[in-house]
Amino acid sequence: MKNPLRLTLSVALLAFFLGFAPARSADLTIVSTVTAGKYTGTSTQYIGDHKVRVSNGRTETIVDYENGKVVYIDHKKKRYSETSTEEMRRHFVELEKMLDENPILSKMVGKVSEVTVERTGETRTIAGYPCEHYVLTMGKALTFDVWATRKLEIPVSYYDGRKMLYASMGPMAARFEKMLEAMKDIGGMALAMTVSTKAMGFDAESTSEATEVRIGPLPADAFAIPAGYKKGKSAFE
Repeated sequence: MKNPLRLTLSVALLAFFLGFAPARSADLTIVSTVTAGKYTGTSTQYIGDHKVRVSNGRTETIVDYENGKVVYIDHKKKRYSETSTEEMRRHFVELEKMLDENPILSKMVGKVSEVTVERTGETRTIAGYPCEHYVLTMGKALTFDVWATRKLEIPVSYYDGRKMLYASMGPMAARFEKMLEAMKDIGGMALAMTVSTKAMGFDAESTSEATEVRIGPLPADAFAIPAGYKKGKSAFE
């Protein structure tokens, strides 16, 4: 198994970004500029009623909310892997046990605390949609700088459905779920955000900003695995 602490953060960050994808009758395509560490590239999200596909040109992730399944695709290696909510749950049960037995690691992750939401009053237009600025913080460990629009509404029931995936993510899940609940109170959809994390012995920052939003039918192969790609082991095995 890969480093469980880094894997936890990676999955949690991914889930949080996907957490703003709306469950809606009209399909949606969002193109964004993404920066993570030294990497800067373009991310494309295909959002259907029950599935979301996120691509950055090098890797892709397909999330099937209805069935609790996730597919990771690596274009460089021409391989893909599949995991499930149950497989993720087992991984994070192991992580929780590790934290319980190691006070130092537990301190590195930090405690779950209340989320502070600041509405700055700033506004800007992103990808043609008017957005408001919010800063969400949880102690010193997590900061989310968010620009959200109310012109792309997310049904309240969608947030409740997200708990299915977060429930399997162990100690980090509680932190990101609290952030998601705060976003539920804000309303609307985030078109730009910067996620700053200080946990598990290292700092991480990821930024995403939409450059284009299209409402309409998705490509026929939007959720298909590329032909000829070989299936590999799940990162959670």
